[in-house]
Amino acid sequence: METDNEYTADAIRTTLISPNEQDSRLEPANVVDGLFAIARSTDRVAIAIERLGVRNANTDMGAIELLSKEVKDGLQQIWMAMPVSE
Repeated sequence: METDNEYTADAIRTTLISPNEQDSRLEPANVVDGLFAIARSTDRVAIAIERLGVRNANTDMGAIELLSKEVKDGLQQIWMAMPVSE
């Protein structure tokens, strides 16, 4: 027969484990697995943003900066092509 402490521990364990999800070892996932997945995903997003910003892009300045420069240069070309009224 379970003691009150064992009953409480079992209730907490049941609350924190999901049989609907599995961890990397194909065991029922728990809250720690969920938190780890969130942390890993956040890290991957940060790496992707960093690469878009300034590092590891295929340009010296990064993809976002290059796009901004291209837009600026294009607008300057449009402005230069406009006729000047006197």
